[in-house]
Amino acid sequence: MGIWQMTETLAELEAMYTVTADERPVYDGFRNDRRRKEWLTVRILLRELLGKDVEICYRDTGKPYLKDSSYCISITHTIGYVGIRLAAHPVALDMEYKADRVLRIIDRFVNEKEMKYIDERDQVSSALVLWSAKETLFKLFDFQEVDFKEHLLISKMNWGTKGHFRGSVNKDGFIADVKLSFAVYGDLILVYC
Repeated sequence: MGIWQMTETLAELEAMYTVTADERPVYDGFRNDRRRKEWLTVRILLRELLGKDVEICYRDTGKPYLKDSSYCISITHTIGYVGIRLAAHPVALDMEYKADRVLRIIDRFVNEKEMKYIDERDQVSSALVLWSAKETLFKLFDFQEVDFKEHLLISKMNWGTKGHFRGSVNKDGFIADVKLSFAVYGDLILVYC
């Protein structure tokens, strides 16, 4: 797993990665420099992790995979950061920058049983851990049309700056239980499996 804080300019990142002819239409199609920086940084970070360039492809659902099938991959980005998780088995990673907007939508993704995991001393961080956990489950199983409140469930969570807890998926007869890990680094929330 790797996390990269994007402090480089777009020109510096472009000097670190050569966009191929096949990638050029995608790269040129981005409407803003922030998105170009994220795209470049993901590829540079992947090269750092693997020691070589490997093409990232995307399924129709948007889920990434490596063209050479060497590893399963999960990609995330938030304000100023990108992250990648690689493994021989399916993995997922979500990262969020701490912002209180999560509290305005909490009723859309946290069910009544999960509300006990919201720590009154740090509502924003604990709510973001729950959001990221559900994003991680969503990425892991690559479902379409998921209700985060009903289909993706969190249990056995003890709040702190890092730890483990359980997440589960229950959708259309598919049931799975997953061990999730989380860490809070200042204003950065990270959840992975």
